[in-house]
Amino acid sequence: MIPTLFEIPLPLLDFALPLHSFGLMMVCAFLAAWRRLQLSLLAAGEPGELAEDMVTWAAVGGIVGARVGYIISYPQAFFDAPLATLFGGAGFVFYGGFIGGALGVWLLLRREGKDFVVFGDLAAPSLAGGYAVGRIGCQLSGDGDYGGPTQLPWGMQYVHGVIPTEPGVLHHPAPVYESFGALCIAFILLSPATRRILPGAGQLFGLYLFLSSLARFLVEIIRIEPRIFGPLTQAQIVAIAICLPGLALMYFKRGDVR
Repeated sequence: MIPTLFEIPLPLLDFALPLHSFGLMMVCAFLAAWRRLQLSLLAAGEPGELAEDMVTWAAVGGIVGARVGYIISYPQAFFDAPLATLFGGAGFVFYGGFIGGALGVWLLLRREGKDFVVFGDLAAPSLAGGYAVGRIGCQLSGDGDYGGPTQLPWGMQYVHGVIPTEPGVLHHPAPVYESFGALCIAFILLSPATRRILPGAGQLFGLYLFLSSLARFLVEIIRIEPRIFGPLTQAQIVAIAICLPGLALMYFKRGDVR
């Protein structure tokens, strides 16, 4: 694992500015999402410049939401080291980032007089692709998103990660699973066959919500997370909550025209 790629010395401040692998991949994720969204907007006859605004608002809302989600999920970590929790290279919760980013884009589109659901269809492949890239940062930093112990040949050690594992013990590389799953979701969303099956405005976004929630629910089975409601983790409960609107969009938007 490579949590910190390198440090930039700042002699006047007696400080070295670190470049975290997670932060770098987060930037790459937003760039990938921006380019894919720009292509989708242009294909739909919308101004490509709007992609930059949407990604910017999503980035700001997403980063804030992901940090808030982490603090809510792990309050003790914040109380033990508040500055490290707020400004460190790890410590993000996906669903907090998703909700924060969605809220930011909703506010932007409302200001621009655009339909959030229709633009959700255009953004869905970008969301999946950006998530696939961003999860590479979790893998590189070893920030605790790995799964439980395994004897499978692709099991990995995270002894040098932000949250290190015990030496000699192999773990499921859960971020790799999630990146692969997100790429598959992006492929499905971009498929012309999918658009023929789900032609209604909002149905593609509903499919994204359903598939991404399902993928997260499944990967949580092998992740090391506390069970807070029977056998379910917090992320699984949120996945169910997000999955339901996705199913509703696919069902009730059948007669709409994109």
